[in-house]
Amino acid sequence: MHVGLLYTPADVEKKRDSSIDPHGSEQMDLTVKAIEKALMDNGHEVTRIPATLDLLKDIKAIEGMEIIFNACTGITNKMQQANVVGMLELMEVPFVGSSLSTHILGLHKHISKRLFQSVGVPTANFQVFYTGKEPVEASLKYPLIIKPEHEGSSLGITEDSVVHDEESLRKGLQKIFKLFNQPALVEEFITGREFTVGVLGNDDPEVLPIQEIIYDTSDGTGFMTVDIKARDAVGVKCPADLDEGTAAKIKDYAAKAYKALGCDEYARIDVRLDAEGTPYFLEINTLPGMQPDYSDFPRVAKAAGYTYESLIQKMVVMAFTKNKEK
Repeated sequence: MHVGLLYTPADVEKKRDSSIDPHGSEQMDLTVKAIEKALMDNGHEVTRIPATLDLLKDIKAIEGMEIIFNACTGITNKMQQANVVGMLELMEVPFVGSSLSTHILGLHKHISKRLFQSVGVPTANFQVFYTGKEPVEASLKYPLIIKPEHEGSSLGITEDSVVHDEESLRKGLQKIFKLFNQPALVEEFITGREFTVGVLGNDDPEVLPIQEIIYDTSDGTGFMTVDIKARDAVGVKCPADLDEGTAAKIKDYAAKAYKALGCDEYARIDVRLDAEGTPYFLEINTLPGMQPDYSDFPRVAKAAGYTYESLIQKMVVMAFTKNKEK
């Protein structure tokens, strides 16, 4: 097939604040090269499509393109991830990845958490703050963790994001508003082990082996900050050491969460397990990183027996077949 590879150009990634997203440019460059090679190794013709404001015109000008592999995190910022998918849907060209509605639901963390709840998937108690002046809901119990409402990749999460009193909470909210110009999601911090769960497929998705994120602290208080992510200062274990019952419960919830948001081809979900063994689903990444031997999704797929080349091929075939069946 003739596959268009859509991506955010490295020079755009470099313009983003490196203190907010320190690995963005390098990761995108390595990911694009790896996906391109995997597609070519599978016998596909590949045309690179750097995302610009002329994207619709650029796609229309490519002759014979049968499908697009969407690896684009936005044209000028990551909040545009869904906008790019909307542009693809306007072109009516098949593409790998979830629809516009799914990306919107995933990027608005409080909406995805409501959807988790609607299908019986546990999620941490939360509140969204728009001005920082709202009263704190009485149901919220400290410690709390403060996050930008529409970001991923641990953006905006630092060591002082977990707070134990209202004064610290108010300061943290102002920091999010100033840096990201968006609402803040505040949720109860779940003390315990942390995991990530990859899901692959469409109508009958495959839940991939569960990966544990291992922090230096052994008391369950560690969490992923942008600094820890930049320094790769965590360990991982996949498959995670979990009893069969707990692993089955997490996988069942992951499939329900994936379907609730209408995900296509692939997504990755973050989970924390409390001392009582209850898994709390925190958020879903509808466009997870695909850098081989580094990003979580290809790592857990490898644990399930997929090579990087076979994983990319499966995603392309699933997306093409899905479009044919519409």
